[in-house]
Amino acid sequence: MILRNLLIGTLVVGTASVASAADLSRPLVPVSPAVPVVTQQALDAVSGLNGKIEGAGGYEWGDKTFRDHAFGRLAGSVAMPLGHSFGVQLDVAGETARGEFGGAVGGHLFWRNPSFALLGVYADGYTTKAPKGDFNLGRVAAEGELYLDRVSLSAIAGVEYGNMIKTRGFIDAVASLYATDDLRVYAGWRNDFAGNQGRGGVEYQLPASTGWGNVALFAEGRVGEHGYAAGLGGVKVYFGQQKSLMRRHREDDPDTWSTQAGGAVAQAISGGQLVKKKKDKPEPPPPPCDTRTPCCDAKSTRC
Repeated sequence: MILRNLLIGTLVVGTASVASAADLSRPLVPVSPAVPVVTQQALDAVSGLNGKIEGAGGYEWGDKTFRDHAFGRLAGSVAMPLGHSFGVQLDVAGETARGEFGGAVGGHLFWRNPSFALLGVYADGYTTKAPKGDFNLGRVAAEGELYLDRVSLSAIAGVEYGNMIKTRGFIDAVASLYATDDLRVYAGWRNDFAGNQGRGGVEYQLPASTGWGNVALFAEGRVGEHGYAAGLGGVKVYFGQQKSLMRRHREDDPDTWSTQAGGAVAQAISGGQLVKKKKDKPEPPPPPCDTRTPCCDAKSTRC
């Protein structure tokens, strides 16, 4: 019994030794170190300090009481990041129309993921001289943008108030399609104190190979209530990193909404708002009483 156990133990140990020897005799297979997986970091809300300047000119038409006229506009914006996920932008605009000057200042404070959306708050102020007198307008709104492949949806909605209008809600919305990275076609609609107004336009950034890759040409048409219509065209010059037009709009500066205020004022004037109302002339007094006429009596001094 003891002998049998010794034989079994010897066979087990021997088998294990042979197996170990066989493993040691196999050539070693080199093992490559694990390759680290690098994930792309999300882009900043604003890629860096950037800005733009735009100049435009056009013509406005209105109803029979509206004096058709040419107008010009100059505007500029500066945007900068606030950390990784937030940004801020300041807008300034000036225009001449109807022989009067109009000026606007606006500001944006927003969160943005350039691959998805923008959410923020917006405020602006506008002043000009209307036929009725000095007109001042203020607006406070929520601002949003949604990026869907080559489509961008942008809007502001809030409250507007002024010295010649009732405090009320307003909305301004734009849908943009980037036919190419440097060609934008857009359509917009707004409803405010002047009524409804629609607009459509195109913006094209020149190829970088021309040396003018930071310059874009644009044209826009507007049609609104009260017989209002306008057409304009101009040039935008962008400052900052060289990139496509679509990336500029999603990584740098949001829309400059305050440049639409002048068109709203013109439409309101075309509709009879912001205009001095003509007072009815008082009726002339009746002729002096003549007792020989049937309408008079001895006690009357007037017919």
